[in-house]
Amino acid sequence: MSVKIEEIITVTGNKQLNFQQKYPIYENTIAELSGEFRSIGKGNSILYFGLHCFGENGKDIFSEDVYRTKEPLLIISKNTDMKSLTLEKKPQTWHNTTEEYDQKNRKLIGIYYDGNINRLPDYLIRSPAYETFYSNEIILNKEISKEIYDKIEPYKTKVMNHYSSSTFDYSAASGIKVDCQWTKFSATYNGFSEGYGDIKGKFRPSTKQISPLILANYQQNKDYIMEIKNIELIIKDKPKIV
Repeated sequence: MSVKIEEIITVTGNKQLNFQQKYPIYENTIAELSGEFRSIGKGNSILYFGLHCFGENGKDIFSEDVYRTKEPLLIISKNTDMKSLTLEKKPQTWHNTTEEYDQKNRKLIGIYYDGNINRLPDYLIRSPAYETFYSNEIILNKEISKEIYDKIEPYKTKVMNHYSSSTFDYSAASGIKVDCQWTKFSATYNGFSEGYGDIKGKFRPSTKQISPLILANYQQNKDYIMEIKNIELIIKDKPKIV
């Protein structure tokens, strides 16, 4: 399957370009993404170019679903107030400062009911899930719902410290300054990342559908103008759905 947009698209100032059609991918899918870009404004435009990844039922796969520290911990008890969890040990690599950025972006908790961390979490407690910790007991900022609480099984359920980063995958171009000459940017996707962040040329874990994504003139004003042409997405192989 192949889709190509040949006409020239002119973008003035900061703008996100989403392509409405979502394209299914499979376990052994190889996807080739490419496009041509140039700046025609006051200076060099900043470009981000890659994929918007979707999971089941077209649900967005956000960065905080994927980005996490590499320290899964077993829950050994849950407090009946539904506001604290006791872990097998004190976390060593979880974000634990009181800095504003950490509080806002780095203190999420992913819950994996069956202990299998090789996938997206069953439930994500949004940031800030906690303020800080001094032991193996994590005091949550808000009570978790009874539905979530009941699914947690001590000595089976695991948790991980998730955090937010790049909103989308930018394997083709990430923060690149585009000059006045037509320049082609491309990426080939083959396989899935292991779930600790984006890996160039890999789909986010549990991706079922994809769509091209462009951030043109990123954080730049209307003096910056970008022209775009020949956006192409080629999808190969469809053995079986993930």
